[in-house]
Amino acid sequence: MRTKVSHSGHAGVTVDQPSPRTPVRGRPRQWDDAARRERLIAAAEQVFVEQGYGAANMDAIARRAGMSKKTIYQVFETKQDLFAAVIESRRDALAAMIEGECSNDALAPEDVLSRYLRQIARFILAPRQAALYHLAVTESQRAPELANAFHREGSTNVCSPLTEWLAVQHERGVLHVPDPTSAAKMLFYMAIAELQMRLLIGECRESDEATIDRRVDCAVRVFLDGARGRASRPA
Repeated sequence: MRTKVSHSGHAGVTVDQPSPRTPVRGRPRQWDDAARRERLIAAAEQVFVEQGYGAANMDAIARRAGMSKKTIYQVFETKQDLFAAVIESRRDALAAMIEGECSNDALAPEDVLSRYLRQIARFILAPRQAALYHLAVTESQRAPELANAFHREGSTNVCSPLTEWLAVQHERGVLHVPDPTSAAKMLFYMAIAELQMRLLIGECRESDEATIDRRVDCAVRVFLDGARGRASRPA
């Protein structure tokens, strides 16, 4: 379902959201633990984006999920825990997409980096993820735990495979990257930050694939021009 986000600051953003089915009257449906958790997370994501973190409450989430509030508290102790689970679920979805992108030794460095960053960019710049990021930013002053959870469960972990790959390339002498953690973050933001900012301020509604590819390719070229130029020099 495509939902118009009505929360302040989201005008004009269309978010692709999973829509839990309306509960059928009669005997309550029984879900196993995994299905119940997934349903709660999907419902919470919709409510957080539509109403904002501060205004969202467990009653609204329970209604959206078709469950009782008591059931929610059996799975998540606090609203903060539930929001962290929402971010974690998005991180896991990204991890499933990029799994193995940095493990193919047969590919040239530019191909590894381009494929990896394109996958991440398409995910992060999608309306659904952008809406969550916007929510974390706009409510960070009132609820700093929101931004902390988003940073901890999201962007901090996105660069881990890239960091590990850069470290291996440095050890092999293929690239000169003495600080792979910082290098991974710089490459990540060089490829994605401008497009993300344009999306968040409403300059564009969605980045098309051609624009993403051009930006990623440019960032990869600039990065490798520097890293390769020093690869043969002593660290």
